[in-house]
Amino acid sequence: MCLAIASACGGGSDATTPQRNTGPNDFTNVPAPPNGVAQFSVLPVSIAAGATLTALGNLSPPGHVLPTDHVYFYDWDLASRRPSSMDVRDVYMPATGAAFLILPITPPESKVMFRATNNFYFYLDHIVLSSPIAVGQVIQAGTRIAKTLPGQTVDLGAFDMSVQNAGFVNTARYGPQTLNCVSPWKYFTPELQTQIYSHVYRAPTAPDKDGKIDFGVAGRLVGDWFLQGMPADSSSGPYGWTRSVSFVYDYFDPTQVRISIGGTVAPAGVWGIDSTATPPANISVASGLVAYRLYGIFDFKPLYGLMLVQMVNDSTIKVQVFPGSQATTGQFDGQVATFVR
Repeated sequence: MCLAIASACGGGSDATTPQRNTGPNDFTNVPAPPNGVAQFSVLPVSIAAGATLTALGNLSPPGHVLPTDHVYFYDWDLASRRPSSMDVRDVYMPATGAAFLILPITPPESKVMFRATNNFYFYLDHIVLSSPIAVGQVIQAGTRIAKTLPGQTVDLGAFDMSVQNAGFVNTARYGPQTLNCVSPWKYFTPELQTQIYSHVYRAPTAPDKDGKIDFGVAGRLVGDWFLQGMPADSSSGPYGWTRSVSFVYDYFDPTQVRISIGGTVAPAGVWGIDSTATPPANISVASGLVAYRLYGIFDFKPLYGLMLVQMVNDSTIKVQVFPGSQATTGQFDGQVATFVR
């Protein structure tokens, strides 16, 4: 997950120095454009028939070990799990905004962040700029600013400083892009929401089509955990990705538990658990040693292995994974790792 303002989303970076502007407002002193509004009035890319949009909370380690704080505009049907389009799409400004960060990622793509009002910010990622953008430049809604690579997905993220997500137990581990993350879909005009929500990849039984990223509850296993000894300010970048685990819920079907591993205890991956297993939201210190059998999330087979986890106290857990194990229970050995909030 792109937790920090200056982090690219799950991609490498080239040697180009990012253009940015910092200041007294934690991350920028670029002023909001005159008469800016916290509303998207234009789709950043067209939505083709059969194309898929997503809710917040996608998991894709190692870059997205924690639930993703942005949504995606796919150019194909995500349910098929087989990319089928190689379209090059034009990218437009969804709202009027002042640029405050232009971050080169994997060339020739960039991530550009904008300020729309005093409190509302948004960004577009994996776009190929049509012409250079300067820090402080105000670009009007509807302006064509970029294109995509053939078949590439576009990321749209938004954060509102007047919104505080409550499910981050240790807020020092996250940047404002995540702490104040909001569903971009809620900020589109009602007319565009009608079109958007019909394309969002979300189970019919889900309570909404917006998703969620903040699952943490103090004193419970559910939520995000970080390798003991890792500085809080290292948690959001590539160094932290491989040293994180997350016990959360699926962004398509939020009734399904997902265990996301960035590394350290096992190779990066996302796993499901038995429907009869105690969910992480119900695990506390009193639960003692808990064994989770880990399964593939699409067809629930094959069995990947066994995870042992125990809450030592409200902010510390021990974790060990035994890949390939067919066991239903076990004991820690010398390979156990400790994670904290």
